[in-house]
This record gives sequence, C-alpha cells and structure tokens, in this order.
Amino acid sequence: MRKVLLFLFLVCLSQQTHALAHISGEELSAAANKVLNSLDDKQRAKACFDFDDKDRTNWSYVPYVRPGLPIKEMSESQQKLIQDLLAASLSPVGKNKVLGVLLLEEYLRVKEEGSHRFVRDAGLYYISFFGKPTANGTWGWRWEGHHCSQNFTVVEGKLIGATPSFIGANPGKIIDDKSADNGFELLAFEDLRGRELAQSLTPEQFKKTLIKGATPKDIVSKNTAKLTPMVPEGISLKDLSPAQKKILGQIIIEYVGRARPDFAIQEMKEITATSEDQIYFGWSGGLEVGQPHYYRIQGPTFLFELDNTQNNANHVHTVWRDLKKDFGHDVLAEHLNTAHGK
Repeated sequence: MRKVLLFLFLVCLSQQTHALAHISGEELSAAANKVLNSLDDKQRAKACFDFDDKDRTNWSYVPYVRPGLPIKEMSESQQKLIQDLLAASLSPVGKNKVLGVLLLEEYLRVKEEGSHRFVRDAGLYYISFFGKPTANGTWGWRWEGHHCSQNFTVVEGKLIGATPSFIGANPGKIIDDKSADNGFELLAFEDLRGRELAQSLTPEQFKKTLIKGATPKDIVSKNTAKLTPMVPEGISLKDLSPAQKKILGQIIIEYVGRARPDFAIQEMKEITATSEDQIYFGWSGGLEVGQPHYYRIQGPTFLFELDNTQNNANHVHTVWRDLKKDFGHDVLAEHLNTAHGK
C-alpha cells in the first residue's frame, strides 16, 4: 500500500511545475514580501499581525467580516501578487480549487440577486500575515473567506504546516442551463471517489464502515484550532481489497495534493508510514447521487472529511487536518522547548 500511494502521488506531481529542490521558506517569503511591499500604510495595518496574535488560529469557513485585508480593497496588480503567493504556497491543483471557490461565490451573487441572507461577494476574501516573512524566519499567512481557509506556517525558514485546509463548494455541481458554467463541479474527485469506494464495499465491509448515529450535517471537526484524535470509526485499511486501497489512496492524494509538492511529498511519506490497521474509512448516509452523505479518512495524525448534506446534497464541505502540524502547533512547541527552554 505504501509503495502504491507514493507511486500514484509522484505520477501526479510529474505534471506539476514546481521545482522540488527550491526551499519553501525562500519562495514563500519572497512572494509574501512582494505583496507586503506593494501595500500602503492603511492596507498594511489591516493585513499584518504579530505571529502570536490569537487570530492566527481563529479560522472559519462561514461568511462574515474577518480580520485581514480583503482583496476588494487591493488593486489589480496587488491581486496578481496574491495569486503568485498562492502559487508558491499551493500546487496548481490546489490553487485552482481555491480560485474555484471565488467563481462559485460570484455565481451565487448573480443567481440569488441579493435575496440570500448572506452577502455574496468574491471580493471578501482576506489575506493576513502573522509575523515578518523572512527566508529563515518564523511566520505564517492565511487566505480566507466563505468556503475557503488556507493556513500556512513557516518555522525557521521551512514550511511545516499547510493546514487546516478547508474548501467548500455551493453548489456542489452547477445545474443551470442558463449558466456558461453549467456542470462545473469543483470537488467532484473528492465526492465521487468517496462514493465509489463506499459502493465497492461488500455488505460485510459496509457494515463495518458505517459511522454510528445520524449523518452529520457538517464536518465533525468544525473549525477547532487544536484537534484531538477522534475515536476510530469505520473499516480499517487492512480490511480493504487492493482495488479499494487504491481508491482510498487516490482520495488522500487529492487532499494532500492541494499543498505545494515538496511539502506534500513529506506529508505523504508520513501518512504512508502509518500502519494499515490505524487508518480508517468511515461512511454515513446514502450511496446514490442526490442522497445526503458524509465520509472521513482518519489516522493517528491526520483527518480528511467530506460532508455533502445541505441543499439537497449539492453543497460540499471538505477539510484536511494535520493533528500535529495544524498551525505548526507541535513543531512550534518542540522548537520553543529546544531553543528557548520554554
């Protein structure tokens, strides 16, 4: 299984353009400073925070006015620099998913014509910098708005955290003959592959896979800052067939592949080093398109969730959590203990 996952992941990366030899801290700090140097004093005051500011770990995916600088208050050239920073922080696939969220927000703005209780505005996505970006320093940055939260933490010049990583899609699939985007499905792979895996299970396997209780109405982990391991539910990887393991591996790759490749490869190495009896796939809800459903893949240090229950099962929430490296929690604690005796 480990060899299969790594092989599949490297095949995916062969199509991507990042040079893996580049140092993440150098690339990210260079891109971040281009953004910061373009800001005026008023913009900088909104965008910059201390590294230990409480808002660094206060993340969310619902629509509301956030701390930070919204892109609607930035010039076109500044917004281009933000896209460059996203490209340095994410894979091409990850960047496209993040920008796809904005497309859906604009679609809803036009379709709802102001009739919804939430303001639909693709300009209300915010950038926040925590600490001073330097090639060898410790700092972080966030891109966040409705249905999207991408959090990056750099410690001593190395990207050590790219989670929590939340991406949502409403509608999950555009079904509108009048729209040029009819049929667009931002999170199709995550949703369809999860259903495909659940449908492939034998009755005995499926019984093991079912999560107890009612189908969750949202991701179970919510927007907690520090996530503790959940009690394992579902079927373990060791009880899946080779074909089923391959599908599960492809799902994991899709989530982890949001991150820039050098970081994602390290994450995949850690995940594939996990014993098969410690990785679980759990399912709740219907097996057909249009039926509300939820799944999660969990291990001792990682969690992937998908919930598609709202709006007649056409409203998707997905999240990737790293229980040790969300916001760099454990790495920072170890760094403080070693370097400063705290």
